[in-house]
Amino acid sequence: MAGSSKQKKTLAVTMAMYFAEKGYLVTPQEFSSDPIRPPLVKVSTVKKIFNSWSIMVAFTRSFCPELMRGLTDKKPIAVDPLAELQAKTAKAE
Repeated sequence: MAGSSKQKKTLAVTMAMYFAEKGYLVTPQEFSSDPIRPPLVKVSTVKKIFNSWSIMVAFTRSFCPELMRGLTDKKPIAVDPLAELQAKTAKAE
């Protein structure tokens, strides 16, 4: 049974905040193993309320467009600030 409208809206806001904090749209596998995921929210909870992960993502994009704007499905490449600084100083010399 799908969740109520209130449950969907509440979970959509929670997930939009989580995605915005992460900086990209995580996969269900990454979400399951993430230690800082929202409390009491599991993949099974998402599937119980929305019936699938992709429907939750689509609903969240339409319900919270300002938070979801600019997020991609790809994980951003982490840049090591120390390595970047060393590269800049090496070029300057």
